[in-house]
Amino acid sequence: INAEYMGPRKAYSRFTSVVAMPGGGKIRFWRDKLDGYKKFHQIVKTIKMVTLAKYRQTVVRIRTRDETLRYTRKVLDAPDMTEEEAIKKFDKILYIPVCTNRGSCGALNSNILRYLEETASSKMTILSIGKKSLDSIPKILPDHYTRSIVNDMKQAMSFQYAVFIVEHMKTFDWERAQLIFTRYHAASSQKMAVFNIPSWENWKAVLDEGSMSEAKTPEEGQLQNLSMQTALGEKDDQIQQDFYDFHVALAVLNAVSENELSEYAARIVAVENQLANITGLMDEAAYVYNKTRKELITAELLEIIGTMTAMQGGQSVGLKKAKFW
Repeated sequence: INAEYMGPRKAYSRFTSVVAMPGGGKIRFWRDKLDGYKKFHQIVKTIKMVTLAKYRQTVVRIRTRDETLRYTRKVLDAPDMTEEEAIKKFDKILYIPVCTNRGSCGALNSNILRYLEETASSKMTILSIGKKSLDSIPKILPDHYTRSIVNDMKQAMSFQYAVFIVEHMKTFDWERAQLIFTRYHAASSQKMAVFNIPSWENWKAVLDEGSMSEAKTPEEGQLQNLSMQTALGEKDDQIQQDFYDFHVALAVLNAVSENELSEYAARIVAVENQLANITGLMDEAAYVYNKTRKELITAELLEIIGTMTAMQGGQSVGLKKAKFW
């Protein structure tokens, strides 16, 4: 084997070009595979850190918004009614599924889509929120889907965004709207929830009936405070509608904020699982790569030793390190 001295790396490259290394393609395959796993691991780790920072910020915001929701419930609450009963009672129902913008969120979107499929009827109209809803709902429920509202989520969920959604809701003719979203319970627990919102006409009818009646307001249902009914009943229609729109927007804001927090929490759990899987694949690839590399080195050494032995005429004089190199 005659190789000119061109430095240690170049000499080794010249050596491998003269004598083909057995299994060289295999070791390159595992080396490239290991490098790919390392890059993917770094990307997923970055996604986890960014999501964790957004998650911490959203937790603080949602605490403040939860404190105001109890007043909205007094304004919009109604006696419990199953979805089957609501479909029988109302002729036009607007469904507003709040989905995520990105994947790696577990079963958040699939649970909402499954619920829509189970409650689908001829009275259903869908106004969806989120990029993932735009990808799936038009294909699954094309007869009920109308349009989607997409937020890039580069800014925090705001009251202005909720009002924008309410303005879109007003473009439809409906008797009851249902916000379908995912409520945050814990970092590892998110559950689907709904807000049922009466139409302005139905809400106004209950308000007028309660303000004119001298009987006590039922304990369960809309506007449970009798003094609130009386005070609102004395206002003009525009003030009453502004009051109604304000609390509907608060309900929408709470729904999208809860869904945003649930998305971040679910993504953290999903990314943790991805990191665990990638780490296992990296370890396996590193093991196979090192094993293959050692086998190739051993094979090359045996070939060199055999060649040196043959050059000495098969004499069993052994090899001395000084003479070998």
